[in-house]
Amino acid sequence: MSNIEDYQSELSFLNKHSNNSIMISTTSKHALKYRILPRRVIFDNALSCFMINDTGILREILTYFDGKVNSIYVDVEQKQDINLFKIARDLVKNSQLIAVKPNDTTLESCDLLIRHQLNDDLYNKNVIVVGTGNLASKIAVRLAERQANVFIKGRTTSKENALIDGLNLFLPKNTALISSLTQVNSKLKADVIISFLSGPLAEEDILLSFITDKTIIIDGGINNFSSNFIQRMLSDNINISRLDTRIALPYQMLSKADYTRMFFNEIYGQNDFKGVKVASGGYIGAEGTVIVDNIKSPRQLIGIADGRGGVKKNEQLTETERNRLQKIKQIVSELN
Repeated sequence: MSNIEDYQSELSFLNKHSNNSIMISTTSKHALKYRILPRRVIFDNALSCFMINDTGILREILTYFDGKVNSIYVDVEQKQDINLFKIARDLVKNSQLIAVKPNDTTLESCDLLIRHQLNDDLYNKNVIVVGTGNLASKIAVRLAERQANVFIKGRTTSKENALIDGLNLFLPKNTALISSLTQVNSKLKADVIISFLSGPLAEEDILLSFITDKTIIIDGGINNFSSNFIQRMLSDNINISRLDTRIALPYQMLSKADYTRMFFNEIYGQNDFKGVKVASGGYIGAEGTVIVDNIKSPRQLIGIADGRGGVKKNEQLTETERNRLQKIKQIVSELN
């Protein structure tokens, strides 16, 4: 059954904006064939969003919008049998196809929400992360690196311990290790509790002893907490939220941001500037290349490349290299 009227309605909204896109994603939790999600306007980009788990509908939407919108953002994470990006890569010919990772948006949204709530100060804060999956693992590491004390509560002890051991292997050596919630003193009080489960939390009463009137609770998995638990938190004036991933949606737009485009067009790479080979933006130039801040219009002189990703010391420079430096230095001086 065609959903053409839906597409026409979305296109009517999008056509009111000079910069417009659609975003197509799926989810591991539900096998819905098709759903229209809330529209977004981020900076100057209007966005219509679709949840799809049906090959026929996916092809229909891609064919309809290709060439009618500037960009088509497609979820590259394969959460269901359908491979959205592979199909889109074959079908999209006229709009710009951009791969997105919604899990990254969820992670960034959770991180930003916590930083906002705690005034960007997680030093020595106690954070309980419920879950042992992709997002729970990532937020645990992120907050541990922000100097929080992180405790993980998994559904099974074996998976919980395996995850903790794995995460602690690559944490920076001076970072406090992530621990199991079962190993902490019952008097510990949580500053933040985050749940990233794929379904309801069966043992939510375990959390009660860790909660105070200052605890921030985030349901990142959505519908992880029961109605009774939520009502109890609300009646006690506890800050409890469902994670809204719109917080970090601009993260998915970075590839089209003016600064990102400028970086790749003017900063990253190498160039023959006024007869001198220059490199910038982390591009490793051959030995003798002049390193600058911008390959098209340099304003800062960094030095001479040693050919291994580093900068030569002054005493290592040849006469030719000194002349190159002097020439670029003179040009930079004139431009400044």
